[in-house]
Amino acid sequence: MVGKSSLFLVASWLATVQATISSQCTNIRFQNRWLVGDCLTGSGTNRIESSVYLQTKITNHEGVLEWAINGNFAASCIDCSLSTSPLTLNCKCRPTGGQPVPASIALDEHIAVYNGFLLSDLAGTPTPPSVVSSVHLPEDPSWKLVYGNTSCYSDNPGTCPSPTVGNGITCSTGGTSVSASDGVSDCFAFRWPISFPVWATFGSLQVNAPSGAFRFNVYDTTNCSGGVKGTIEPNELGTCKAFNTQMLAFSAVPLWNGQT
Repeated sequence: MVGKSSLFLVASWLATVQATISSQCTNIRFQNRWLVGDCLTGSGTNRIESSVYLQTKITNHEGVLEWAINGNFAASCIDCSLSTSPLTLNCKCRPTGGQPVPASIALDEHIAVYNGFLLSDLAGTPTPPSVVSSVHLPEDPSWKLVYGNTSCYSDNPGTCPSPTVGNGITCSTGGTSVSASDGVSDCFAFRWPISFPVWATFGSLQVNAPSGAFRFNVYDTTNCSGGVKGTIEPNELGTCKAFNTQMLAFSAVPLWNGQT
């Protein structure tokens, strides 16, 4: 499991410097939808492993790879790999109703190295984190989460009982589960697959993550607003943890140097 000792501070005097990926990074690779490299921090020959999640940066538009926030390109692209000079992501992507066709995008257009961190500027000029993690991107970044003591929440009066009441089912005896293969969930609330909006609430959670390289934050709103109301820390993975009230959403926080 990952502890607090795996993190160390970046020197506060280090000025932010932007540089191209190929000029600053070695061991550049595409791994589980992440662009990963060992990149110079600007302090001598020191390097850190850093990564950026391409699934939320690139989209497939009718067989053409384009930049887009929350682009979800991997839903319709296969056989992706990297090439150099310039650094390019190459895939085969499906247009609507068609077969996969070759598609590529130059990654240096919107991704650069900032003091060792691989960061995208799609949402504006990025600020590199003040903390560097020694945790590596796991070979298996997957996790599975099981809800316990579930109930429901709806804006429709009379649809659900009080959200403070669960059904008493624990994590170990079953219930709804959610999983991810690449470790990313910025905010997830489980909406029941019916015509009107009803969300699952939960009084406990169990998360299994082979790598242990995550912290999970839980919230009492469907959009993860209002602040974190509880956490599942790395040393609590694999156990069923109860909360003081019914919760509505969660986020998975990677503990490696990764921009989601």
